[in-house]
Amino acid sequence: MSHMFQLQHRRGFRAALLSCAALAGVTSVAPALAQNVGLEDIVVTAQKRAENVQDTPLSVTAISGEKLAAQGIGTVQELNRVDPALQIGQSTGTVTTFIRGIGNPVTTAGNEASVPVYIDDVYFVRAAFPFFDLASISRVEVLKGPQGTLFGRNASGGVISIYTRDPEFTPAMEARLGYGNFQTMDGKFYGNLPISDTLAANISVSYHNQDQGWGRNKRLVDPLDTSKGYKPGGEDYWKGRSFSTRGKILWEPTDTLSLKLIGYYEKSHSEIGIYSRPFPGTVGGTPDGAHNGFANLPGVFPIPSQVLPPLGFYDVPLGDTQKMYDASEGYGFSGRVDYEMGFADIVSITAYRKADELYASAGNYSPYNWARYDLNVIDKQISQEFQLKSKASSKVNWIAGLYYLNADGGFNPTTIYGPAVEGLGIRQIDIIGKQKVISHAAFGQLTYPVTETTNITLGARYTIDKVRGDGQTNVTFLPGVFGPGAVTLNTQKFDATNDFGGARGLTIVNGVNPDHEKKFKKFTFKGTIDQKLGEDAMVYANISRGYKAGTFNTLPLDNAALQPEVIDAYEVGIKSELFDRLVRLNVALFWNDISNPQVQAQRNGLVFLTNAGSARTRGAEFDLTVAPAQGLTLRLAGSYLDARFRDFQGCPTYAYSTTAPGNLDQLVTNCSGNRMPYASKWKGTAAVNYTHEVDGTGTFDFDASVNYSSKFNWDADNLIKEPVRILVDGAIGFTPASLEHVTLRAWVKNLTNRKYNLNYYAQASGSAFSSAPGAPRTYGGELVFKF
Repeated sequence: MSHMFQLQHRRGFRAALLSCAALAGVTSVAPALAQNVGLEDIVVTAQKRAENVQDTPLSVTAISGEKLAAQGIGTVQELNRVDPALQIGQSTGTVTTFIRGIGNPVTTAGNEASVPVYIDDVYFVRAAFPFFDLASISRVEVLKGPQGTLFGRNASGGVISIYTRDPEFTPAMEARLGYGNFQTMDGKFYGNLPISDTLAANISVSYHNQDQGWGRNKRLVDPLDTSKGYKPGGEDYWKGRSFSTRGKILWEPTDTLSLKLIGYYEKSHSEIGIYSRPFPGTVGGTPDGAHNGFANLPGVFPIPSQVLPPLGFYDVPLGDTQKMYDASEGYGFSGRVDYEMGFADIVSITAYRKADELYASAGNYSPYNWARYDLNVIDKQISQEFQLKSKASSKVNWIAGLYYLNADGGFNPTTIYGPAVEGLGIRQIDIIGKQKVISHAAFGQLTYPVTETTNITLGARYTIDKVRGDGQTNVTFLPGVFGPGAVTLNTQKFDATNDFGGARGLTIVNGVNPDHEKKFKKFTFKGTIDQKLGEDAMVYANISRGYKAGTFNTLPLDNAALQPEVIDAYEVGIKSELFDRLVRLNVALFWNDISNPQVQAQRNGLVFLTNAGSARTRGAEFDLTVAPAQGLTLRLAGSYLDARFRDFQGCPTYAYSTTAPGNLDQLVTNCSGNRMPYASKWKGTAAVNYTHEVDGTGTFDFDASVNYSSKFNWDADNLIKEPVRILVDGAIGFTPASLEHVTLRAWVKNLTNRKYNLNYYAQASGSAFSSAPGAPRTYGGELVFKF
């Protein structure tokens, strides 16, 4: 039955691709039916200079802020709906980004993604989702494949670049007020004000509040007998709220000098995306002290443990005291200077960012007051980049630059408390794990026209990364254990002068710790040749190397840093515009060899990274856009991906305990040959946009999209799989002729109410195989004012 189900979905997807392609082909060969029809140019800065995306010899997906708003895409997590190469999840306050199967889902502070996110050319070390509210967006660019030359910092899988709107010298204002189901309120404001002939400023504000949850927080009828099930009702769960604002000042005192200052702030509190319930089809269990090293509590929960009753898809079993959430507050500043000299242009980008974040987690995803984890996240960075690049009119395009990053990440501290540790005579356990990264890099790239139609691009970057780890664990005992008052003992230390400790980790060993500090040096490169095939077509081939620096595990910090992840990538592609620019078709084939991939594992109930031996991803992508008639645009994009571990021995896996029902034991297996996590074999997007003006009435806008993902594995052991996912979204807007500055818009997401998961985490305890759901069907209306 399962095989037939998968086969039907695969055939259905391929049929949809062929049908849409056929439709596009039929419509595109009839240009006589369309007047003033054609696809607009898309300008990107994927190579640190403005150019048409069709002239850029690498795979890039770019979408404007207007189109994002029309499709209802308001967060970076939803960008996988516009690019099949992307796989984006949300977990513990961050977004987890994958491109072409490359990435890692670990969200421990200090770890950096293999697919970084940039905002206004500033790299964000921790991809905390509240910073990525897509308000006042100019465009988003998704660069696929290693970008180890121009972007460099950990861009081993690709880059997501977000560009917000710059101030302009024309007044403008836009406001959006919306309301949706689950008592969801949204408000967005953008204002632009020219102050003088040389000075302008803008500001954007975004507010979101979902006050009703998708599911219920359930309580047991009898805490000592789970077979009696849950009580009816329960509080709403899966709610969230956020506020963010961003301002820019642009000063152009001369024709050759431009200064831009940016400031931003965010605050959020959310339950969405936090693993809080068993993965659908699996079960969790009541607490078992042996699986966490904590105390059992007779009379509070059953001993031995019992399996928890099954839940509804959107329900959680957390009771009154185990609620989980992520709360953050952060801000940042950046400044950019562009100066045009006689022979070249200079760019300087300076940035600072800091965030305070609390991830409040339960020690067991069950209704018992047992253990609590408060993870206090460290997240601070300073960066500086200098660029010297050729003039836009130069025959030979070149750029050279320097980059510096100073970043602090980790936990200070992770506090474990509650009856589970009090039963051992302990008031609390504080785990401190901090990492400092200092990175220096020099880079350059040159594009030389061999002929009028042939270009060769060569690029290189040399990076020196210095990572330092400092960690310790403090145990505070209850009064009466070692004396009349509370006593705190340091039971573990990991820094420049101390090792992990004795055989049981209970003593400080003085001396030099050689693993406390590591330095990594890496040369990355890129070579590309592109050949024009007339004015509207180009073929290209490139080879490049990506690099993700070695990193410490910060929860806890007691081991040497991981080895860097290195990717050697090969890509060939064609970019074309056909039938007098009525059709745009881009195709790419790729192959990535990965050494020491950094993948998720688990130890003592805590998430951390480990190195696999090697892996390989390969596949194909296409992106077809057609403008068959006035106001009508059709888009079809798809990808095929084969992503596997070549060598991964000592791979963690899990099995249900034979002595503690509902709890997991951690085991070790060989994952060589397994498919990589978050890597759907087939993905596709089909979208339509239609704008039609009715004389004397107004303008109608219609947007609809279908997004398909075949099943994928959540972890390297290929044990738990996400089923086939099909999401259908749509929106209709109307702008009255008599009120041309006002638009009424109705929208729906996940029209078919598809059940899917945002993330996954296996934990050797009663938390077991845990996950968080994606949004069910949501819908609402919006009032838009533009002046």
